Amino acid sequence: MKKTISLLLVCLLLLGCVPLAAASGCIVIDKTWHILVPETPTAAETFAAEKLAGVFGEVFGEAPAIVSQAEKNYIALGAASEADVSGVADNGYRIRAIGGNVHIAGTAQRGLQIAAYRFLEEFCHRKVYTSTITVLPKSDTVFVPTNTDIVYEPFFESTDTDWKSPLDTEYSMANGLTNGARRTLSAEMGGTVDYLGGFCHTMGTLCETEKYKDTHPEYLALHDGERTTEQPCLTNPDVLRICTNNVLKILEEQHDPDAPLQIVSVTQNDNFANCQCENCKSFEAAHGGKPSASVVNFVNRIADVVKEKGYDNVAIDTFAYYYSQPAPEGIVPRDNVIIRLCSILCCFAHPLDHKACNAEFYKDLTDWAKICDRLYIWDYATDYLHTCTVFPNFHVIQKNMQIFYENNVKGMYVEGNYYMDRCDTEFGELRAYMISKCLQNPYCDLEKEAAGFCNAYYGPGGKYVHRIVKIFSKHAGSFDGHMCIYYGSAACMRPFPAVTARLVDALWKKAACAAETDEQLNNLKRSELSWRWWKASAGKCEFSFFNPLRPKEKEKLYQDILDSGAVDFGEYSGNDVRAIDRDVIRYAVPDFWRSGNETNPECQEQMKIEKMAAAFPPLFGIVAYFYTMIHA
Repeated sequence: MKKTISLLLVCLLLLGCVPLAAASGCIVIDKTWHILVPETPTAAETFAAEKLAGVFGEVFGEAPAIVSQAEKNYIALGAASEADVSGVADNGYRIRAIGGNVHIAGTAQRGLQIAAYRFLEEFCHRKVYTSTITVLPKSDTVFVPTNTDIVYEPFFESTDTDWKSPLDTEYSMANGLTNGARRTLSAEMGGTVDYLGGFCHTMGTLCETEKYKDTHPEYLALHDGERTTEQPCLTNPDVLRICTNNVLKILEEQHDPDAPLQIVSVTQNDNFANCQCENCKSFEAAHGGKPSASVVNFVNRIADVVKEKGYDNVAIDTFAYYYSQPAPEGIVPRDNVIIRLCSILCCFAHPLDHKACNAEFYKDLTDWAKICDRLYIWDYATDYLHTCTVFPNFHVIQKNMQIFYENNVKGMYVEGNYYMDRCDTEFGELRAYMISKCLQNPYCDLEKEAAGFCNAYYGPGGKYVHRIVKIFSKHAGSFDGHMCIYYGSAACMRPFPAVTARLVDALWKKAACAAETDEQLNNLKRSELSWRWWKASAGKCEFSFFNPLRPKEKEKLYQDILDSGAVDFGEYSGNDVRAIDRDVIRYAVPDFWRSGNETNPECQEQMKIEKMAAAFPPLFGIVAYFYTMIHA
């Protein structure tokens, strides 16, 4: 007993010394401090000061004053600070403790503003996890180590992902999203990198293929022996003239001479119908036989005119996509041309430098990096065919971002479930947060970030969800170990042993039992829907082909998905998911729900087998199981 009391006294004594120990090597900020700005602050300095003061007001219960003069106990911003940023890259910053005060300075149009957000995250432990969930501990004091000297330079000049929360202004500011295609950040916030006239697949409009299809068929791509409006002919001089004039018209109407960078997208349409006329084939043959040669030549000539017209802050953007993915030989993009390389054909169960499945893409990435000063990436991060299922790519998110950065990539767009308002049944918010943090810093402690998100979003049971996600990643890919963005549900993860599936079920139950709020429980249930969808597709647990109640379990899953607010099961399914035939729901795997087409022969065949399995599970269960695996 005496030993126990002695230990308790020692612990209490040590706890009482923590503030003193922390303070001895730290600057201690409290509500008596000031935010120091110049006599006439810029819009950026005002925004940063007001942001700091507002959040300090939440932390301390009283906001510090913003002043233009102070002798001590201040956080100095911008021109009022002594932090030297003369060698820091554009939109970078420095946070430095000097003489018992804190000095924060930034470069270009947004360095100071994002420095303010970094300070709040680093020292006030403020985390913006979603558009509705911000964690901010209350305290009487904030500690800044006296040796603090943080210098940050952006890894990418343009960063973007969609999902749901990344569309939010505050989320974007806190998590470093800077592209203007999906968000509007005011000039005081630092503005955005804007696309003018369209974000993608613009060639059909810019080259007016539909307008000239009857009068000038030679303007259209000759593909498989026929002229088609799906792509223009890029070696036709009239097509170049039409497209150039339309680009200049966009710039006349929308150009901002004060913006650091604006982009006009001149990008191929979303198909494989590249022109195969004699002129195009001849030009491409002279440049390694790559269709990208005619694309680069076309946009180079537009970029030359744009530069001649004095649009020095404008870049022309084009795709390396499908047929134009491999880099050409003997021709290079101009310095005001952006090549946006798309990873659409890749395996996402493995990193993009994996030699067994992504060797072709990685070669294209390194080839473009050698000849292009402004290489951008269009990456992908969900299952677009069956978005309700688990897409276990969590383990490659950070590695892929590092690969891009190390290969001279300047801009990043990670396309996700941009239709989450129609289909939010997986881990969209978690994945969006992980992507955003890697866009800020590909070398961040992503495990720590993901764990923190799970605790905030799912509640005390978040640790179980974090463990589930790791299990999913471990089993990513089909029987061959690979996974693309259009796989069937059962093919996104290798079949689990029954014991592993039961473990995952148990972890979901533990997480639900630990939830403290309805919001946390709803978040858990919504994400669990993706696991249930996968089980229904793979024939696991309550969806076992030997369970005679399997049809009822699928009906329950379907209704729970509708109750979650989902009105679609994938990208562009084009059907009313509330009107799916009841037999399709009961006797087809969920992947057939997306089409809602009960007349589909494959669907009909599977339904016939599953009806027999439901009637005679011992006899037909194994047949149904193997049928589903083969057709996944």
